[in-house]
Amino acid sequence: MTDSSGRVLVVDDNELIRRLATALLAKKNYEIATATNGMSALSRAAGFDPDVILLDVMMPEMDGFECCRRLKAHAATRDIPVVMVSSNTDAIDKIKGLETGAADYIVKPFDYGELLARVATQVKMKRLLDELEKKNELLQEMVKKDSLTNLYNHRYFHERLSDEFSLCRGRQEALSCLVCDIDHFKNINDTFGHQAGDTILQSLASVFRELLRRDDVAGRYGGEEFAFILPRTGTDEAAVQAEQIRCQVEKTHFNFSGTAVNVTVSVGGACYPAVHAQTSSELIRLADNALYAAKQRGRNTVVIAP
Repeated sequence: MTDSSGRVLVVDDNELIRRLATALLAKKNYEIATATNGMSALSRAAGFDPDVILLDVMMPEMDGFECCRRLKAHAATRDIPVVMVSSNTDAIDKIKGLETGAADYIVKPFDYGELLARVATQVKMKRLLDELEKKNELLQEMVKKDSLTNLYNHRYFHERLSDEFSLCRGRQEALSCLVCDIDHFKNINDTFGHQAGDTILQSLASVFRELLRRDDVAGRYGGEEFAFILPRTGTDEAAVQAEQIRCQVEKTHFNFSGTAVNVTVSVGGACYPAVHAQTSSELIRLADNALYAAKQRGRNTVVIAP
C-alpha cells in the first residue's frame, strides 16, 4: 500500500469544484475531506487534521476570509496552511487573504498543474514545520533533564516547585517536598570508582520513577541528592512515600568487581501548609533541614518536619 501524499481539506460551496479538486488530488494519492461552507470547514479541520486547506473565498453565511481568521485563531488549526481559492483576480483580495493568515492564493478556474504544485509545497512546508516543532519540544525537554539520570535537573526542579507551590497555595491544597541523600556515597566512589557511583545513581533514578505517582516530580538535586515534589500530599502521606523510597533503596542490590554492595538513603520532608512555609524556597529549606536531622539520627531513616 502506497503512503498518503498528505491530507487536504477542500472547502467550496460549488459541487463541481469540489469534485474536480477531489479527483485531481486523489490521483496524486492525497487523502481528501470536503466541506460546503465555513462552519462545516471549521468542524472538519479540527477532526480531519489536514496538512493543507483549499478554501473558497466566496461562500454563503461565512466567507473564506472569516473562516480563515477563525482557523488561525484556534490553537488546534492555526498552524494548518490555507490556500485561498477565488475567481476574483484583484490584488486587493489576494492581499486580504494573506492578511487573514492564508499561506497562498490561487485563482479559479485553476490550472491543475499549478494547484498540485501549490498543494505539494504547502504540505511539504507543514511537515517540515511539524518536524521542527517536535525537535524543539525534545530540545526543551532535554534542557530540563539531568544527563546522567534523566530526571529533572536542579534548575528546572526549583521552577516546577515554585509553580506547584503557587498552584497548591491558590487552591488551598497540600504540597509536600522530599529531599533524599545517598548515605556514605563518597565511600562507594572511593572504593569502586565513579563509574560504579554513576551506575547506582542511574539505578536509583529508575527506582524512584517506579515508586512515584503520575503527578509527582523527581529531580536530581545535587551530586548524590534527589528531591521530589508531591502535589496534594499531606504530612502522613508524605511520610509513607518517603518510607517506601527508603525501603526500596535498601532492598536494591549492586555488584561491583564481585563484591555485593548495598546502599541506603536518608530522607527529609516538609509539607505545606503544615510547616507554614510562605515560599517554595522555604519549603525545600525545611525539607533539607529534616534531611540533616535524619543524617544526625544515624542515616537510613526518614524525618518529616517539624
